[in-house]
Amino acid sequence: MPQALLEPLLLSMTVMTPCRKRCLCRSAQLLVGLLCILATLLVLSFLAAIRHEELLSRSVPFLMGSGVGKRHIDTLLLPPPNAFPLSPLPCALTDPWLLVLVASATGHAARRAAVRHSWGSVRVTGGRSMRTVFTLGLPGDVAQQAALEHEAAEHGDVLQARFTDTYANLTLKTLAMLGWATTHCPTARFLLKADDDVILNLPALVRYLERLAGPPTAYLGQVYSHVAPIRDPHSRYYVPTSLYPEPTFPPYCSGPAYVLSAPAAAAVLGAARQLPLLPIEDVFVALCARYAGIAPHHLKYMAGATHYPPDACCYWEVLFSVHEVPPDEMLSMWEAAEHPCTAWQRFLGLIRCQVLAWLAMEDTP
Repeated sequence: MPQALLEPLLLSMTVMTPCRKRCLCRSAQLLVGLLCILATLLVLSFLAAIRHEELLSRSVPFLMGSGVGKRHIDTLLLPPPNAFPLSPLPCALTDPWLLVLVASATGHAARRAAVRHSWGSVRVTGGRSMRTVFTLGLPGDVAQQAALEHEAAEHGDVLQARFTDTYANLTLKTLAMLGWATTHCPTARFLLKADDDVILNLPALVRYLERLAGPPTAYLGQVYSHVAPIRDPHSRYYVPTSLYPEPTFPPYCSGPAYVLSAPAAAAVLGAARQLPLLPIEDVFVALCARYAGIAPHHLKYMAGATHYPPDACCYWEVLFSVHEVPPDEMLSMWEAAEHPCTAWQRFLGLIRCQVLAWLAMEDTP
C-alpha cells in the first residue's frame, strides 16, 4: 500500500484506540456499579428477613412447628435475670419442699385473692414447707400492668413472663414457670402445676408424696389416654395434622393439676428444645416426658377435668384437687373445712364424691 494512503489509516487507528478504551472503562464501571447495587439489595433483603423473624419471635412467640421464636423459648427454659418483668424472690436453700405453680391470667385478680385466702395460705403441712407462685403474661393495657405491679409488690408471689397473656400461649406459660422454678427454686423436691380455679388439698397430697416409692422422675395426675386431637380449625384446642399427625395423643396428666418431681421437670425442659410446640399445654408436657422416657402415673384422687359439686368432705378429706371452683365457692369451702367428714362419709370416700359429681352432671341442663 502506498505510504500516502497508509499514514491516514494509522492515524485513524491511533485516534480510535483511546476512545474504545474509554468506552470499555465506562462499561466496566457501570457493570461494577450495578453489581454493587444488587449486592446491597440482597444484603438489605437478608437483614430485613432477620428483622422480620425477630419481630415475629417477640410478638408471636408461639408459631406452631415453625421454629420461629426459638431464642425466646430458650430464654424461658434457662431464664436470665431480666427474663421476667415481675419475679418473686428466689427460694431459700432449704425450702420449699413443694412448690405450687399456679397458671393465672392478667384479669384474674379475684381468683388469685381467693387462693391466697384459702389453700394458698398454707406454708407448712406435715412438717413440709411449701410456696405458691402465680404465673401470667403481659396484659393488653398499661393500667392493668400497673395493677399487676402493685399486686406483685404487695404479695411477692407474681411471676410475669414476656409474652401476651392468651390461651394460645399457655404452653409458653408452663415453660416459663418450670424454667423459673428450676433456676430460682432448685431445691424444691416437687413442683405442682395448677390452674387458678383449682382447690388443692395440700395436706393429703403431701402425705401421698411422702409415701411415694419408685424412680425420682415422677409425673403424677389424672391420666387421660387415647384422646384424639381436635382437627376443627375453629376450636381453641385445634391441632393441625401438619403439627401432630398421629391419631391419638400419648397418655397425659390433665392440665388443671399435676405434679412433677424436680428431676422430671428438668427432663421436660430439656426435651422442650427438641419438640415443636403444641397449643395444648398438658399434652405438650406429656410429649416432653415421653421424649425423656418418663411415663405418667395415674392419681385417682386428682379430679382432672371432672367438676365436683361443693362438698367440704370431698374437697378436704378425699380428693387432692378439684377443678372449676369460682372464687366465692373456694372461700366458702375453705371456711367449711373446719367440719370434718363423718365416719360413714370417710368410709365411702372417693365413691361418694364420684356419685355426687355424677348427680351434679345429671342435674345440669
